[in-house]
Amino acid sequence: MPLVFQRLVPGLVLLTMACCLLVACSDPLSDEAQIRQRLDSMVDGLAERNARAVMAPLAEDFSADTWNLDPRGARLLLEREMRAHERLRARVHDFSVELHGQDRATAEFRIILTGGSGLIPERGRWYRVNTGWRRDGSDWMMISASWEDVVGL
Repeated sequence: MPLVFQRLVPGLVLLTMACCLLVACSDPLSDEAQIRQRLDSMVDGLAERNARAVMAPLAEDFSADTWNLDPRGARLLLEREMRAHERLRARVHDFSVELHGQDRATAEFRIILTGGSGLIPERGRWYRVNTGWRRDGSDWMMISASWEDVVGL
């Protein structure tokens, strides 16, 4: 092994160990931050046209009261919209979480959904969304959603 690598390897090992220690000792995310992170992963998945990422936070018993959707219906709706629009985007505003005990929460927010095929969206609409969440092990899973059009924003 060349001399330069012999001197580098112990330093890299020490640096790696220090990074692992920092990660292990860092504060865990709050429940609110974990739920927001799950929602953000859905928004990112939509922009990346990754249906699996959008659907990942939905619990097996998820229900969307507004359109009476279960996970399968939600996936079919998502796939239809992905076929209809080359680009889909979402932006979340006014996000808030209320915890109900240690394993339940509700999150409310406003979201603008846009779709189109060019740089400028051809369609867009604001919604007020209410979601229910349940902690399953270490993950927060969305168990319900309802939404309504927001007019006049």
